[in-house]
Amino acid sequence: MGDLRRLWAVFLAFVVLLSGCGGGEVPVSGGAAPPSSSASGEGTRVLTEVRIPWEPEDSLNPFTCSSLQNYYAAGLLYDTLVALDMVGAPQNRLAQEVTFDGSLCIVKLRTDGRFWDGSPVTSQDVVYSALTAREASRFSAGFAGVLEITAPDNYTVVFSLSAPDRYFDRCLTFPIVKAETAADPLPVGSGRFLPRESGDSFLPHGQYYEPITNLRSVRLVDAGTLLDQGMAVAEGKIDLMYTDLRGAADLSLGLSCRQVVLSNLLYLGVNSQRLGLTAEFRTAFSSLLDREAVIRRAYRGYAAAAESPIKQSFSSTTAAADAPPLPDEELFASLGLGERDSEGWRLYRNRPFTLRLLVNQDNPDRVSAAAIVRESFQAAGIRITLETLPFAEYSLRIAEGNYDLYLGEVRVPGNLDLLSLISPHPALGPGCAQDEELLEIYRQVKAGEEELSALDAALRRSMPVIPLAYRRGIAALSPDFSANMVATEQDIFYNIGEW
Repeated sequence: MGDLRRLWAVFLAFVVLLSGCGGGEVPVSGGAAPPSSSASGEGTRVLTEVRIPWEPEDSLNPFTCSSLQNYYAAGLLYDTLVALDMVGAPQNRLAQEVTFDGSLCIVKLRTDGRFWDGSPVTSQDVVYSALTAREASRFSAGFAGVLEITAPDNYTVVFSLSAPDRYFDRCLTFPIVKAETAADPLPVGSGRFLPRESGDSFLPHGQYYEPITNLRSVRLVDAGTLLDQGMAVAEGKIDLMYTDLRGAADLSLGLSCRQVVLSNLLYLGVNSQRLGLTAEFRTAFSSLLDREAVIRRAYRGYAAAAESPIKQSFSSTTAAADAPPLPDEELFASLGLGERDSEGWRLYRNRPFTLRLLVNQDNPDRVSAAAIVRESFQAAGIRITLETLPFAEYSLRIAEGNYDLYLGEVRVPGNLDLLSLISPHPALGPGCAQDEELLEIYRQVKAGEEELSALDAALRRSMPVIPLAYRRGIAALSPDFSANMVATEQDIFYNIGEW
């Protein structure tokens, strides 16, 4: 009977998740309750404890932990200078004020920040934490433009940048730990919670500047693999779990969920230099693509269409643009693709226009997306040869420039560092178009001399790479869990104090 109940729970979770979490934000519903909470009516319980998954074999050190679940759990123990809200805008936490002066980012700290041991959070701790974070793979990208980090006084930190960057404050999301403790299994933190000696739960940090009053504890549960965690959510043994759907999706996650927009951009790389393809070619290619089909069929709705590398939620200065019209025969003719052979394939310089499309065979979602891209091109008469390769060979071919097109994914840093996407770069393909006008607009926008909308428009005109979609993750909730939950890519417990 127990096995039957487990199978029935998975079936219900599968059906509801498919119908309820396919696209957009999904409202959280139900009543939350850990067993230790007090009841206030049949089927309704008062939330006093939250149960979350973790991996005991992994640490809760935010700089060294490897599992996603432990990284997000550690976010409850360690505060940051700023936190990014639902639209990616920085909101102050340990920072009281962030200002810019040319290539300097100046952070004034709040004076009531306290570590677990009661000592104050000072600029020396922040400098130490920043220098540690820049060596950690999870945070290093945000420090690519940082030349020096100094502390002119106990509550001021200055980041000296290689060039003005008005979006650098979005990189101030690294964890702050007490100086000289980062190498410890559990560095001393100053976050919303502190660890219990038993190691299996967190308690509210009483000296936190905005104390958590709605919860008594966060309990850590060894819920096993991702599949096991999905079962635990469906059965109500844990209250929530998170997955960024990086691998094969597990659809037995829970009866309600929230989608979380990620910084992972799926794009089509184009070897413009070797093929001699102009911006007109690339924008024509972009307009051929059925992004909604890629999202629906390859990513099962867990993505958001991208016509530009700039997420539309990044700033109110960018507005969703109408999709460009499909190329007509006049445009194809102007590109030298007006003639077709007897089989209907377009000719270019009197030869069938055939392009090779590389994709990593180890990623099933991307293989499915590449097949849809091929369909779009071939429907327009452009033959595509799809080459699915092991990751090592796929990466080598791109680095060598031995490709026509490839389907890739890149994590766009919080400060909108797009240089690797808009100019030749060893890791993302040396064949990327070199557009000096686009690069100048990019520099002006980062310096605050031009509006972000100007960069968005320039990217759509030049199309050095062809954006397809931004992927999404899922925060899945158990059937009896209810909370006004705001989950972000940086912090799935963003508003835990309001649950």
